[in-house]
Amino acid sequence: MPGAGRFAGLGLGAVEEELYLRLLGIPAADPQWLATRLNLRVASVTAALTSLADQGLVESSVTGTWAAVPPDVALEELLLRREVELRRVRGRIGELMRTYRQGRPGTEAGDPVEVISGRGSIAELWRTLQLGVRERLRVLDKPPYIRRADPQTELALLGRGVTTRVVYHSRVLRDPERLAEIRTFTAAGEQARVHTELPLKLALLDDRWALLPVSAGTELQSVLLIRPSTLLDALAGLFELYWSHAMRLPADPEETPEDRHRQLLTLLAAGLTDESIGRQLGVSTRTVQRWVRELMDRFGARTRFQAGIQAARAELL
Repeated sequence: MPGAGRFAGLGLGAVEEELYLRLLGIPAADPQWLATRLNLRVASVTAALTSLADQGLVESSVTGTWAAVPPDVALEELLLRREVELRRVRGRIGELMRTYRQGRPGTEAGDPVEVISGRGSIAELWRTLQLGVRERLRVLDKPPYIRRADPQTELALLGRGVTTRVVYHSRVLRDPERLAEIRTFTAAGEQARVHTELPLKLALLDDRWALLPVSAGTELQSVLLIRPSTLLDALAGLFELYWSHAMRLPADPEETPEDRHRQLLTLLAAGLTDESIGRQLGVSTRTVQRWVRELMDRFGARTRFQAGIQAARAELL
């Protein structure tokens, strides 16, 4: 079906869209001819044509044939009607939220915080909020991790231009599988940093919502959904504080010596031992120690701490 889904945003069904596209390329046609060409029942074609006519996309003649209305006129009018409907629905959000809260005793009408319980409900809420993000997503990510069951959701989010910044706990550097997953997202445009200490797990979506676990247990059983409020503002400030103090995600090991030095510095600053760094980079402990000595010589440092200070001044961290 060529072009299927091309006008899904206008609310057209598959048969309606196919018929409209077919009529655009010809002067006019009757339902029987269209049904034969598209391998559809005449009744289905007639019903779809009637629906298209109601939306102002096609028109019938006295001879029983149907023709497409010029798209610059028809689609513009349809878009305007859809925009009016969307504005009307948006205007009813407050009313719908009151109904929603009435069905949940204990939730005040003006309460900016709501408790969501159950792993399934949390996962579905997270997916829905991601789909609703318009401009930016900010995350403090520490164990227990929200596993990306469907990486395509975040890749699609990045693909539509949403600015995504994530601060990962440095423990992620010890998990090759998780690190490889993160690199997939950074390659698509995610901005990632690491920090040795994160106080909590947090997701901020635009300036409209935040998700915050109720407890720091091993599993996410309940989260707080936070709407615009001073609490949301405070959490946004907390994220920016940790983002400013976090370190760049280490470069891929198959990079230049400069990138290797940057990666080594990040792993050292994250608190990994020489042995752990060796396992992470796939080299021996002796090689790690040699690289550390090279860094110290490069900056004229007598200790690792001094090398770290000089590296920070050189913006390698």
